[in-house]
Amino acid sequence: MWRLWKCGIDCKIVTSPWYFPSAEEYKSLLEANGFKVNSISLTPRPTLLPGDIREWLKTFAQNFITALPTTQRKRFITDVVEMLSPVLSDENGNWIADYVRLRFSATRIPVNPVN
Repeated sequence: MWRLWKCGIDCKIVTSPWYFPSAEEYKSLLEANGFKVNSISLTPRPTLLPGDIREWLKTFAQNFITALPTTQRKRFITDVVEMLSPVLSDENGNWIADYVRLRFSATRIPVNPVN
């Protein structure tokens, strides 16, 4: 978001397509909507990307990229790649997406019909 702000984009108008709840937050949401949570966990799932993160960004970060004027998009992607490289790529240039899987088992609590 910082990079969008640097490009003059009001970050309040860009809707993030992602939602990253904690296990506790998601458990609360399930319970508030009539489920009994049997188990819930977050599991890191690092995933090797077939190339650098550039194509991943073009696919999954459209909300951010399309908020920019066309003339700024390539530079934005290059800047993001440069910022992420020390964190998500190894010494051989392999890129790892730091996915985290939310797994749960929940049972719908039956609602008693009103007679």
